Amino acid sequence: MSVELYDPVANPYAPGAGTPPPALVGRDQIIEAAEVALSRLVASRASQHLLITGLRGVGKTVLLGKVAAVAERLGYRVIRVEALGGEDTISSVLRQARRILEEFDGGARVTRALRSIESVSLTLAGTGVSVERQAHPDREALSDVITDVARAAEEAELGVMLALDEAQMLDRSDLRRLLAGVHRCGQDGLPMFTLIAGLPNLIGEVAKAATYAERMFQVWELGPLSPDEVMQAVVDPAAELGVSWAVAAAERIVDLSDGFPFFVQTWAYHTWNAAMDDPISLSDVERAVPNADHALDASFFAARIARIPASEVAYVQALASLGAGPHRSGEVAAAGGKATAEVAAFRDRLIHEGVIYAPRYGWVEFAIPHFDRYVMRVMPPS
Repeated sequence: MSVELYDPVANPYAPGAGTPPPALVGRDQIIEAAEVALSRLVASRASQHLLITGLRGVGKTVLLGKVAAVAERLGYRVIRVEALGGEDTISSVLRQARRILEEFDGGARVTRALRSIESVSLTLAGTGVSVERQAHPDREALSDVITDVARAAEEAELGVMLALDEAQMLDRSDLRRLLAGVHRCGQDGLPMFTLIAGLPNLIGEVAKAATYAERMFQVWELGPLSPDEVMQAVVDPAAELGVSWAVAAAERIVDLSDGFPFFVQTWAYHTWNAAMDDPISLSDVERAVPNADHALDASFFAARIARIPASEVAYVQALASLGAGPHRSGEVAAAGGKATAEVAAFRDRLIHEGVIYAPRYGWVEFAIPHFDRYVMRVMPPS
């Protein structure tokens, strides 16, 4: 065959942070549920919001972007934020809310919403809009921002979607205020739809932020793709370009990726670039191993290790030494030669940083698939 068939410029696979894959498989049910909920709100019918959880690399951000696109098609204006914690997240919410209001023709509802934004008293840098900082900021007005923007949108015969990614990073008090606003919109029949996505511990954070939250949301847990879904994600994009995969080669991607969408895209991408056979063969997958391993180490794992303070590395090493989790907190402490109480602070910080999570009380697990293998390979416990 001609090697030009596998030109890297034509490579159909898309590994990346939140990069939409060429074939979004295995998520149709969630997208359909979101479209029904959004359409019900447009028709002035009550609907639950969406809460999506899962480990890193399962496609939460991609799915959030897909639902946001559905919302825009149905006439919604979207406030989309990746939660970083602190002032930046709320500042971004307010900037985007103000931009939505600037689309409308003014009036009492718009004026009221703008005043709610101002009362939160955050600097809206970079928008070209001057908002004076109040002497006594009213952070509780965050809930008013949500309801007032929704009222202004209703008058303009539009809806608003609030999409929060990495929502477990949001300050709990701010999360409470935002949820209070969304809850009030539901009570008042306002066109406000919310999708929040994050690590598996997000469910607990939401429940702690608002006692009524579990009734507000449909909860979806994103897991790995099934073997058939992985095969589809690998084979279909190539077939559109007239390229075939040998069954054994696609099955090897199933094994190497364990179904995690980011890993699927990474392995398929590097196999395409290394391929010499027609159809793409098991030998082509093996040729891709060095580059795929390097790409995963450099882009997916190493950056997370780099953000872990030295004081917490020993806890990460101890957890990794136990293999795939979850594991009891006491087991992890013992693996590091410590008592549970001695490492509790490290455990809590790593949960806050999104490196690990607690699937249930007293247990911990890496929030990053295959992270235990990486740690044992590059920095095993001494």
